[in-house]
Amino acid sequence: MGGMCLEALVGLLREEAGRVPGLVGVGERLAGLVVEPGSLRPYLHFSRGRYTRNLVYRDARLEVLVNCWDTGAVSPVHDHDGQECWFSVQSGVFVLENYALISGGLGPGPARLGPPVVVGPVGAGYVDFRCPEAPIHRVMARQGPAISLHVYAGPVERCLVYDVKRERCVLRQLRYHSVFGRPLSPMDALPPQLRA
Repeated sequence: MGGMCLEALVGLLREEAGRVPGLVGVGERLAGLVVEPGSLRPYLHFSRGRYTRNLVYRDARLEVLVNCWDTGAVSPVHDHDGQECWFSVQSGVFVLENYALISGGLGPGPARLGPPVVVGPVGAGYVDFRCPEAPIHRVMARQGPAISLHVYAGPVERCLVYDVKRERCVLRQLRYHSVFGRPLSPMDALPPQLRA
């Protein structure tokens, strides 16, 4: 399925987030969906050797990001701060590693994870869902430049990042590369209207 512009998708997601229980059908809505490429253009900010997080929309019940990945870019092993997360591949090829938490790891400190369950390679239209019961994964862009669309059931301002070998995790504050299409300098703080 394709052809929906990003603005229309965000409008639908806003309506769903306003209902009770909210965002129930997001996985079905995103399955196979490749957003109209031109509507992504304001949020496409790439950086050599890494990925960027580009904010499209945010309120208390919903956060939408476009992440831009250089070939070979890898996220850390991380959780989603207790939020549901839908990861929709828009272009490129990804490999995902999903981890089960064996012990610890609910806050900074000791954390032991099970071996990764590898998913992929996956391409455009694939949707991954992370829930509070299975939140931990790592994302790798095998072929890029690649684009992923992320929908969170609430803003994610920080997450736990896991060091699998040392069996520890630390809390990391998250930052955006751009906000509503406007690139931020590394020293920029979030605008006041985005602070929780």
